[in-house]
Amino acid sequence: MRKIPGTLQEGGARFETTHWTVVMQSVKSEASVSAQEALAEFCESYWPPLYTFVRRRGYSPSDAQDLVQGFFVHLLSHNTLSRADRDKGRLRTFLLGSLQNFLANEYDRMQALKRGGASRIVSMSDELAAEEAALVTMSQLDDTGCYDQAWVATLVSRAWERLREEYEAEGKTMLLQELKPFLFGGRAMPDQEEIAARLKIPFATLRTILRRLRQRYRENLRQEVARTVAAPSQVDEELQYLQRLLLAG
Repeated sequence: MRKIPGTLQEGGARFETTHWTVVMQSVKSEASVSAQEALAEFCESYWPPLYTFVRRRGYSPSDAQDLVQGFFVHLLSHNTLSRADRDKGRLRTFLLGSLQNFLANEYDRMQALKRGGASRIVSMSDELAAEEAALVTMSQLDDTGCYDQAWVATLVSRAWERLREEYEAEGKTMLLQELKPFLFGGRAMPDQEEIAARLKIPFATLRTILRRLRQRYRENLRQEVARTVAAPSQVDEELQYLQRLLLAG
């Protein structure tokens, strides 16, 4: 994958806050407000792939929600994150292993959850329909494959949301909606000349805008991936893995 100038990579922009730094800071200062907020965002980022994995194990939507909530409670209350090995570099791998260990005692966990033993760490209701629909498209994959595909979908969604917020702030929402198909592809792509005519801009200008849009999206996606690994040197490898998953999806 071609490196993008000015983005997170060795020799490029500074490697700043990642999910690993959130984990390490939460272990040291779990009582602080900022640490709790960071942990809440951390949980929001990772529940879709965890939920997908649990559902593929055969649990109902409601039981899967309870189990993921219970897993986060277990993760935080038992300080499990302190045992994460940053040198291995990928939180998705650590979290999947921790979840599998958690599910190994699912009977006891479920009994505790049904007795009201689980706090609500994340709100899932708004996204459940999308996650359930995605499960149908991944029916041919095994549990881990579904987890990885959901992880990719989460990163792509977060990168897109950041892009949408950027363009909305610049008053370019309509432009972004017109060009969105060129970021995610599809069988019937819109005609670029027709879009240029609709937006009342020269075709060459539209091509330039589209090139810049793709670059900004790639930068956002790279930054999302960078937050999930331990060092800048691991970003390109993880991006290549993400690309393989997208092509296989």
